[in-house]
Amino acid sequence: MGADWYAQRGFAPETVRRARAWYLRFIPEPGDLLDLGCGRGEFLRAAAEAGHRVLGLDHDQAMLAEAHGLPVREADALDFLQSTPDRYDSITAFHVIEHLAVREAEALVRLAADRLRPGGRLVIATLNPGSLPTLAHEFWRDPTHVRPYDWELIEFLTTGSGLETVSAGVNPESERGLPVDLADLDLEPPTPDEGASSPSTSRASRGVAARPADSDYGQDLERAIHDVSDGLLHTRQELARIASVVRRFLEVAYEPSELYVVARRP
Repeated sequence: MGADWYAQRGFAPETVRRARAWYLRFIPEPGDLLDLGCGRGEFLRAAAEAGHRVLGLDHDQAMLAEAHGLPVREADALDFLQSTPDRYDSITAFHVIEHLAVREAEALVRLAADRLRPGGRLVIATLNPGSLPTLAHEFWRDPTHVRPYDWELIEFLTTGSGLETVSAGVNPESERGLPVDLADLDLEPPTPDEGASSPSTSRASRGVAARPADSDYGQDLERAIHDVSDGLLHTRQELARIASVVRRFLEVAYEPSELYVVARRP
């Protein structure tokens, strides 16, 4: 079903590869790397190009068929980890854990920890339930998802398996699903002096300064321009404040759509 779902959604390999390759910063030293749920092999290819000796596992044969030329194997992750005698410098699991119930996820983490060499790292990434569009609809679109996992729960599972947290957070390369461009909200509030006016300094008032000083019309017009200028300044300040509030709301509600935990075997 995974391959059919990827085809239905039109996930671009290069987009997936860019988001996955970001995690290579946490495993900079080339070594033996096992990628659980490797899918089409986007991360495998990036890791291989970085010098890692890679092996990918997936139970979806159709997905593996698109991992052209990469060392992959059709297998269930739990079954493989239980049976293999091999040890790895790194084990990665991108968007695997959300397909498992908590007991299965706990078993996956425990078995992965056992298959790491001392100093080896486990990298787990999943959909971010702190992202509004992810929790509201993206997560539930995939018919094979079981439950969302927050990074604190993943860290609870990794520490419970004897691993030490190296890093945890959100992947900045993952999509936000923002309804607007945040750059459109970059309204700089005017400085206190900017746009400030007085009957003697207003630009517009200077335009009517040539009118006779004792002209009632000129004085009335100058006062009106002064009031409008002050009103516009206040409006700009309020718009900048509102834009700042909206931007903060969007940054909180529309976090990057992927979170991760990197843990190390002592």
